[in-house]
Amino acid sequence: MNRLQIWHRNIVTVDLLYKLNSTNLHDITHLKNIILKSTINTSVLEPKDIIFGLVVLELLSNQKAKILKTRKSIAAFKTRKSIPISSKVTIRSKNLYNYIDFLICIALPKLSEFNSLNIKSVVNSKKSLSIGLSNLSMFPQLTKELEHLPKNIGLTITFNISLVKSSWILLLLLGEFQVPVIL
Repeated sequence: MNRLQIWHRNIVTVDLLYKLNSTNLHDITHLKNIILKSTINTSVLEPKDIIFGLVVLELLSNQKAKILKTRKSIAAFKTRKSIPISSKVTIRSKNLYNYIDFLICIALPKLSEFNSLNIKSVVNSKKSLSIGLSNLSMFPQLTKELEHLPKNIGLTITFNISLVKSSWILLLLLGEFQVPVIL
């Protein structure tokens, strides 16, 4: 069992019971999954560039990545139906706490422009929070491969939770894991 999983079970659930004035343990919000999504701007013109996104996601999550394809053709974006456009990985259960631990303790402190998460970061969704990263040099798994990766590769990290009544509960839950949050 991971140290953050033990922390969540023993400390966070009790703390959220008091903060949210809940009477039932099952009413407490918890993290469902984390979705890592890699996007490369040139993948529309060069579908082979998707391989870079797959490699990045597999190195970061230790799981097999899935290729996402377009649903319909859009002439303004020069896309056709069913061409590969990006890749994603969904992290659940035990790997979820391992990845949060890695993200909080190793990756986010290396990011220079990351000061804290703001309530304004929760855009139109009460159940998820997304962080977009354009500089992947903060991940130690990518140090050897960084010179071979294209410069325009991006990564989106989405935290999904269950049982949400309002958007600030998501930031409260991430604050319990010692992620710097401004309410």
